[in-house]
Amino acid sequence: MFLEIKLRDLMEVSEDKFWIGLTDSGKEGRWLWVDGSPLHERLTFWSNNEPDNWIALNPVGEDCVRMGERGGTHDLKCWFDQSCDVPQKSICEKATRTSPRVCS
Repeated sequence: MFLEIKLRDLMEVSEDKFWIGLTDSGKEGRWLWVDGSPLHERLTFWSNNEPDNWIALNPVGEDCVRMGERGGTHDLKCWFDQSCDVPQKSICEKATRTSPRVCS
């Protein structure tokens, strides 16, 4: 829900999508996060019939995962596999700041 709220404000057009850092480029069907940790299959948000590794536009298939609207729906909670070559916005994780801020 947190991501959905934050991303909705960043969507400039209805087709805006966001890479979430999940890929099966190493081995088809073995989904890993960018830090190398495996996807917990119980915690997925795949849209219907996804992942489908569609090869019509790219013979390599779809090895990266994005979240975002599909066909005009307003559900940002769904995941879709997509060719990694398609430009999308990205969600990045940052470490929390541990030292106190100093204002001058």
